Amino acid sequence: MKKAFTLLCTMGAMLCTVATANAADLKVAVPFEFVVNGKTMPAATYIIHEPLPNDDRSLAFLGQGTGVLAIASELDTVHTGDKVVFHRVGDQYFLSDVVEQDGTRHFPVSRKEAQLARSMQPLPVAISGN
Repeated sequence: MKKAFTLLCTMGAMLCTVATANAADLKVAVPFEFVVNGKTMPAATYIIHEPLPNDDRSLAFLGQGTGVLAIASELDTVHTGDKVVFHRVGDQYFLSDVVEQDGTRHFPVSRKEAQLARSMQPLPVAISGN
């Protein structure tokens, strides 16, 4: 019984290590404030990673003393570099896409962004990572 428990613990630790090793973090310096899920994030360097194994829609944005969890509305497997894409509407920036090795996560347009976009044309702004 003791050997089985030890074996299970060892296998669990190995699986966690493998899952962590496969998840590549994206490091991005964002030079402006931006909005994610209705929360305004300050200009900072962010580490973007999957907070849970096998969850391909959630991403955690961890900055200097701040963080937010974002859930993508769509995921496609097209990889066009490591970058974060924002929509600039007036003087505000809204998270649009995160492109990583496993694909592109698309984030929904917020109510505030849609409201501002009615009077102004959104412009895409991409920031490369790593």
